[in-house]
Amino acid sequence: MEVNHQTQPTSMERLTTDSQPLLPPFDTGGAMPHKKTPSGNTQILHMNYVRGYTERQTEAERAHLRFFATVVRALGLQLNILTDRDSRSDVEQELSQDHCREAMYRVIESSQPITKWAEDGLEYLENGKIAVLKSFDSQLLEWAMKSGRRSRWQDKVSSEILEAALQDDHLWIPLGVRVNASEIGGVVESFAVVKQHGVGHIRAYIEGGNMIAGEDAAGKPVILIGKDAIDATARIYQFTREQAREIICEDFGLDTIDQIICVEQPGQFHLDLAILFIGHGVVVLNNSSIACKDAIEMAEAVPCLTTKTAAAKLTLQLALEEEAARDLQAAGIKVIRKKLEDSVTFNFFNGEFVTGKNGLNYYITNGGPLEQEEQFAALMVKEWKIVTDVIFSPIAAAQKSLQELGGVGCRIKGISNAHLLPW
Repeated sequence: MEVNHQTQPTSMERLTTDSQPLLPPFDTGGAMPHKKTPSGNTQILHMNYVRGYTERQTEAERAHLRFFATVVRALGLQLNILTDRDSRSDVEQELSQDHCREAMYRVIESSQPITKWAEDGLEYLENGKIAVLKSFDSQLLEWAMKSGRRSRWQDKVSSEILEAALQDDHLWIPLGVRVNASEIGGVVESFAVVKQHGVGHIRAYIEGGNMIAGEDAAGKPVILIGKDAIDATARIYQFTREQAREIICEDFGLDTIDQIICVEQPGQFHLDLAILFIGHGVVVLNNSSIACKDAIEMAEAVPCLTTKTAAAKLTLQLALEEEAARDLQAAGIKVIRKKLEDSVTFNFFNGEFVTGKNGLNYYITNGGPLEQEEQFAALMVKEWKIVTDVIFSPIAAAQKSLQELGGVGCRIKGISNAHLLPW
């Protein structure tokens, strides 16, 4: 095992060496996850609805439910809603409203607690199976992910900044481990088994938002996977990165590991917060260069802890974005650099492509200021010619969701036609 910046193994490294987790058996059947690019032709959406802890949180949840129900009605899609016993009355009430009537939907009730983030805990495979994440020891997973970051990021920032980013990741770039913490995979698995639906297991630690399935310029299936997932998996099982890619290849039925494209985290804990795979080997990647330049100038003009920290964070983010661009380009992916996010104000990377009953493609994403919405829609419809229209969620609900580090693309997940009756 690789040990970074230390002459002696840490207690966690010794624990891993002494009690290495065993690689579970292969049980997915070897099939691709449903594509998140327009060629996925998504006509079924899955969402989780959970009532909030406060009235304001609940209103944001209900606003998203109303939004999704309205969209599926307008486009002729189907909406599957997983909810819990305490929240089901909200669902029934919202769906009984005039603007939701005639929408095609199915409500599934779980007797166990669930999370609102439907994107991250499972994958709908093209062979009709549902694949869920294996659960890991939380301390081991955190150590493995941070160890990978230390190895990759050590030459990008000073040692002082690196230690701060690793120690206080929630203030810099949070670790993508919330599926493991919520144990939603186990909930989905137990529920699916009761319904006699085929279930497999994703043996690598890949949260859904950190994996984007699509196709290269020639139409060959490829999967973009964040390096946090690759390094965490390699360290947990004491594999090389290539071995980690090999088990992902097997789980998802790909021919070669070159179809697994490892991408540096672009200043975000999930790829889908800063990368938009618009299909056929083209990716839009965030560009924070102007924001970084402005932050550095502010730190020089008004030097204090706040301005210096802001400049340091954006310096790291920009360095990681540029590394992500190199990773994608080395794999033959065309990269378009655009700033399509601004913290909680807007994030257009995070969304879902769907195909309406009219056969045309649409993109559903988080609402934002009108000027930014219009600029993004013009890119998608007129310049890139990817979709017929962009559909934005209500801005207040979008900003509340982004404050919780998740948006429209984290709340809904496309389902392939192999899953017409997924439950």
